[in-house]
Amino acid sequence: MKVIFLGTGGAVPTLERSHPAIAVFFDGEYILLDAGEGTQKQIMRSGLGFAKLTRVFISHLHGDHFLGLFPMIQTLSLLRRKKRLEIYSPVGLKDVLQELIDKAYLEPRFEVKVFEIDNDSSFDFGKYEVKMFHVFHGDTETFGIRVKEADKPGKFDVKKANELGVPITLRGLLQKGIPIKTPSGRLVLPQDVMGPPRRGKLLVYSADTRPCKSVIHHAMGADLLIHDSTFRDDLRERAEKTGHSTVGEACEVAMKARVKKLALTHFSARYKNEDLDKIEKEAKSLFNNVFVAKDLLSVEL
Repeated sequence: MKVIFLGTGGAVPTLERSHPAIAVFFDGEYILLDAGEGTQKQIMRSGLGFAKLTRVFISHLHGDHFLGLFPMIQTLSLLRRKKRLEIYSPVGLKDVLQELIDKAYLEPRFEVKVFEIDNDSSFDFGKYEVKMFHVFHGDTETFGIRVKEADKPGKFDVKKANELGVPITLRGLLQKGIPIKTPSGRLVLPQDVMGPPRRGKLLVYSADTRPCKSVIHHAMGADLLIHDSTFRDDLRERAEKTGHSTVGEACEVAMKARVKKLALTHFSARYKNEDLDKIEKEAKSLFNNVFVAKDLLSVEL
């Protein structure tokens, strides 16, 4: 699993930070978590391209988190995309999209399938599972997004396979979980030569949120938590009024959830690059394995 931060700014973009968007790349495809204004340009700048994009998950319907969808759909149509694009979103996006199609002559040449959700919902896509769960962002229905990579087979024990007389041509079947018989007639089960399954990577994204129990619960033990860090701690009162989190609060959530890494994102436009360097140092005094997410930063999990 690879994570590419396409946009790490807040409601107002800056020259250094675009509106929120994160690409999560698996073997042969990637998904988007939010798609703020400018997402398609950031996709091009990152080198991801559009062909491998399969699904988009929108955390909530504030403009800075979804208004990049429509120009991107237009571009995909002009590029003669044929493959369906799936969009998962809180209720309301389908009407907005249809209105734009009607008024802006944006009839896509491919299927755009919008799945609207109003409850905590899980989706299994084989290679990975996605759960959208409620978080607190004032009066706006907002979801955190939990992405769990499918568990992978354990390591193949070549020495054991040699001892059991397993031909090289049959080893792939065992790795797929299929028992085989050796030329001598011996039955060999996958567990005879395979180590225990390897846990898939776990990513949790909570774009706009106050610290809440649902994030801690779903991020427990995560490989990476990406958390709202709109303000420094001296503006905690403003964070509370606007339904956002401070840097210190994000670190506290990460500690409670015992995550391996914490990425701070969704920064107010008041903070410049030099401020973010200071913010990262301050955050490390609270939670050691933390970093400030910057546009086009790529992280391998």
